[in-house]
Amino acid sequence: MRKGYKITLSVLTIMILITITVGTSYSYYSVSDIQDNPNTLTSTCFNIEYSEGTNGSINLTNSYPMSEANALALTPYNFTITNTCAAGNQTVNYVVTLNTLTAKPSTLTSSLNYKLNKTAPTAIVGTTGTLSTPYALNPNVKTDEGIDTSYSLEVGTLAPGESKTFNLYLWINENANNTIMGQTFEGKVLVYSYI
Repeated sequence: MRKGYKITLSVLTIMILITITVGTSYSYYSVSDIQDNPNTLTSTCFNIEYSEGTNGSINLTNSYPMSEANALALTPYNFTITNTCAAGNQTVNYVVTLNTLTAKPSTLTSSLNYKLNKTAPTAIVGTTGTLSTPYALNPNVKTDEGIDTSYSLEVGTLAPGESKTFNLYLWINENANNTIMGQTFEGKVLVYSYI
């Protein structure tokens, strides 16, 4: 019995030594490298031009609940997106989002309505919506830093050379009650593109 114990102990010792030797050899001969410089990616296929209208930005300072008809009489936030791909038939997918910011959390979001109308190349009246369901971005799309929540306003594609111009209207829902007093909204429009 003592001899069987010694054989088992010897076999286990040899196996442990082989495992340690193989592991050490693998780590000694494997190559690893650390990147010192950041990757740079340049896109030549997508251009965004923001022209915020006469008031300079999306501004809901001193706003009050109003109907859609009254909101559409206000100056909208305008922007144009263009697929500038010159080579081939490179269609670009895009997502237009309205985003709340982590630096200044918005408390008014659930009472806001929006309408995104396309004005060019052909006018299409958008549907009115409420900022209620956050948008889960495509995992291949990098989000901007400082974004708290994204709300999808438009998803589409642009053919090579195609441009689309949008008017964004944002207002407090006319059915909102006094609980919105003192609440805030600050956000920004982002357009994500991917192929």
